[in-house]
Order: sequence, then C-alpha cells, then structure tokens
Amino acid sequence: MRHIFVFSIIAMFLLNACGQGNGNVDNKKWVFDYEDVLNDNQEYLLDSIIRECEAQTTNEIVIVTVDNIGEFDKMVEYAVDFGEKHGVGKNEKDNGLVILFSKSMRETFLATGYGTEKILKDEICKAIIDSTMIPYFKDQDYFGGLKSGLEECIIRWK
Repeated sequence: MRHIFVFSIIAMFLLNACGQGNGNVDNKKWVFDYEDVLNDNQEYLLDSIIRECEAQTTNEIVIVTVDNIGEFDKMVEYAVDFGEKHGVGKNEKDNGLVILFSKSMRETFLATGYGTEKILKDEICKAIIDSTMIPYFKDQDYFGGLKSGLEECIIRWK
C-alpha cells in the first residue's frame, strides 16, 4: 500500500515537471461544452482552430455552451466572469474572446477583452451572431454556427 502512495506522489511530480497542469497555453482548455451540444470530434476541431489562431496571433478564444447562466442576469455578465476566471487573453494585451452559446436559452454572446474590442467592436460582434451564426442555429446545426462564428471572428481579428 505504501508503494502505491509513493508511486502516486512521484507521478504527480513527474506530470508537473513535464508541463501538465501548469496553466500554459499547450495545456489550456479552449472548448467548454457544458450543454453537450457538440461531439468529441467537433470539440477537437474547434480546439484545433483556436490553438492555431493563438499560435499565430497570441489571441485567446474560448467557446462555452451552457443550458443556463446561473446567478447571472445577462449573458454578458456570465461571459465576462467566465473569461476573467479562466484567464482568457494575455494580461498585457487583454486579447481574449469568449463565445458563449445556449441552445436552451436560445441566446449567444461574444464577450471581448479591451484589446479585442478595438477590432471586434460590438456592432461587428452583433453582425457575426446575426448573419453568420444564427442561420446555422435555426437549422439546429450548433457546431456549424459555432465554427462559422469562430472563423469569422478570427478573419476579422487578423
């Protein structure tokens, strides 16, 4: 029994030494599908797109799906809180973006960091939601809407 405990401690140190769980970009999670509207392949594809964007631009994006926003009154409040808690965006650039979607609430929101909003202004975010994402959502293609919105944000952001 003691050997298992010692092995567990050694394994934890090795994982940390190899960079597991240290909060760096390689280990950061980018897709949080709490509403379970995506399959594993779809999550992987969205994550890959976001990782490539971050590698090229340092911009950080997360996609969050939820069935409710809990204690918050508005999507914007939930999205901003989520971005702050998860450290979305580089501190010195404030270049984060939270793409929040709720199928059950029939709402979506794009929350930008201060650095991001210089390019992705509110009217641009609204246009991306209305003309790029919602047509997919109306057809119950949630992955298509999230992917198209993500790609449109990246194109305008570069």
